Amino acid sequence: MTDMVAILNAHPGTTPGTDKDALVIVLQESLNCAQSCTSCADACIADPDAAHLGRAAGAALNCADMTTAAVRVLSRPTAYDRAVTEAVLRAVIETCREGYEELRKHAAVNEACMICAEACRRCGQACRRLLGSRG
Repeated sequence: MTDMVAILNAHPGTTPGTDKDALVIVLQESLNCAQSCTSCADACIADPDAAHLGRAAGAALNCADMTTAAVRVLSRPTAYDRAVTEAVLRAVIETCREGYEELRKHAAVNEACMICAEACRRCGQACRRLLGSRG
């Protein structure tokens, strides 16, 4: 169990209508996506032929920023607001979709883009599941 999960389990606050297991998966996938996207953007920039990877790096950085913000918002039960939570999940879903679509264009020739695209896909799926499970 990670510290994040332990704190959520120990937290006296709740997020009404939220499946805690699905929330933990979203938090874990979001953290993984943020790190993968940050590293992928750096790999794109370091590529000797980086000019064609500009959009991929930008999409990856957008996804990294959005998923990082989502983790911060979603891991605070005391500040829970249903509308904000749903907006954050929708924003991550859209950002991950855009990231996936852009990064997969380069996946055949750039391993970092392939890995990152899959991280975006998994994160978006986890957010869709959590959003769909809300009461």
